[in-house]
Amino acid sequence: MLVQRRMWLILALALIVAAVYWPSTAVLAEQWTDFRNLTYTHGWLILIVCVALIVGRRDELAAAPARPWPLALAALGGGIFAWLICYRASIQDLHITIFPALFWLAAAAAWGWPVARLLIFPVAFFYFALPSWSQLSNPLQDLTVVVMKGVLSVTGPPARIHGSFIHIPNGSFEVQEGCSGLHYLIVGLAVAALNGELRHDSARNRAIQLAFMLLLALLANWVRVYTIIQVGYLTDMHSSLLRNHYWFGWGVFAVALVIFFYITAKLIPESARAGPPPPPVAIAAPRRADAAGMGLVVAILVALPALSLLLRSLHPPAPMPEALGADPPTAWVMAPVDIHSSWQPRFNGADQQRRLALANSSGATVEVYTVVYRNQRQGAELIGSGSTVIGTTLRPRAAQLVQMAAGRFRENEVAERAAPYGEYLIWSRYEIAGREFVVPLAAQLWYGVNATMSNPTAALVAFRAACLPDCAAARRTLAVVSGALNAR
Repeated sequence: MLVQRRMWLILALALIVAAVYWPSTAVLAEQWTDFRNLTYTHGWLILIVCVALIVGRRDELAAAPARPWPLALAALGGGIFAWLICYRASIQDLHITIFPALFWLAAAAAWGWPVARLLIFPVAFFYFALPSWSQLSNPLQDLTVVVMKGVLSVTGPPARIHGSFIHIPNGSFEVQEGCSGLHYLIVGLAVAALNGELRHDSARNRAIQLAFMLLLALLANWVRVYTIIQVGYLTDMHSSLLRNHYWFGWGVFAVALVIFFYITAKLIPESARAGPPPPPVAIAAPRRADAAGMGLVVAILVALPALSLLLRSLHPPAPMPEALGADPPTAWVMAPVDIHSSWQPRFNGADQQRRLALANSSGATVEVYTVVYRNQRQGAELIGSGSTVIGTTLRPRAAQLVQMAAGRFRENEVAERAAPYGEYLIWSRYEIAGREFVVPLAAQLWYGVNATMSNPTAALVAFRAACLPDCAAARRTLAVVSGALNAR
């Protein structure tokens, strides 16, 4: 009974972490059931393997001496605070990355290092199910284009490459994000890691297997893309493979797996297996020790997020700020706002967006844009994939940080994509909980820190001026207007 009880307590702890930190759980469930994108649909299998690994170690987990570990308890508190910051800041990749570590730290705090050591691999293996791997998608996509450019220059057909598009004489291919081979890479590395664990390999042999699988997964994807291009060329773009090449890719990857297992079995000797683990040894009051550690950890897991919610409820969101520029600076007057302006910033779910235009007697015009969020969340955030101060109708040319009397701004030099092809400077900065930022990540983290205890507003102010007669003149104009408005 001792054997089963501690295993069930550990699995119960995992469920408690999943329930209390539900925003991360919800992200994983959404990604694992995304059967259109498919990149992380292997997540359920990874979860099953992790549970099986824990169940398979139930004898060792029961035999390990258990006592609360104060150092891990302190680390757990820090991890929870970091998770709250990332969650409130809507940095999704970070809060789901911290999420599995919370479970491991909770187990370590409840039962100590002997138990935590046995959970290292199951928890580490769970990371193969996290969507955080998407950060590698664009680099892998670019690498695939570079490899195709080199290979096609040697073997043909003649190809012109522009960005992610590969143009051959009788058609064109786009190396999309899904062509990066990320799914093959994640699954391949997971297979290699599990193979090393089941074989009880040394750290050196595990590293060799991971490196070998990394190479095989990349090669499999490149072979897939290259084959599709060649088939398209040879069939004048009429092959059915061009319309449905998903399973073809997995077929190529299956060949890579066969090569991996054959080579590793032949060239990488399996490490000597240790003898069977000793039978569980009854320790003094095991039920009481397990319950004490579990209770302490659950209290911390629940209390810190609850405290954050309480503090936020005591500090309601601040009222909306007054309109910027209602009293224009000296020598400037309010001008009509051009609703058809080529500058169209986009901030989804904002609580307030305002635009105004200022003009002076010399004919210079400055457009001013402000956006405010009273409570940010995923999909409605000042800094996120759907938010852009430049908009989609302007083409970025250069960016830098500038220091002026009104403070620091991020300067973007942009040009119109269509006639009359005007050039502009856009100055912008974030205003988070009473502080100004020009670095997006710093602004997000500062918002997250404050949002764990209150409801701070997050705002952005931006200015645009035409580069007439040049961008140096636009820079001087922006310095005057921003300085005057900042003083008010």
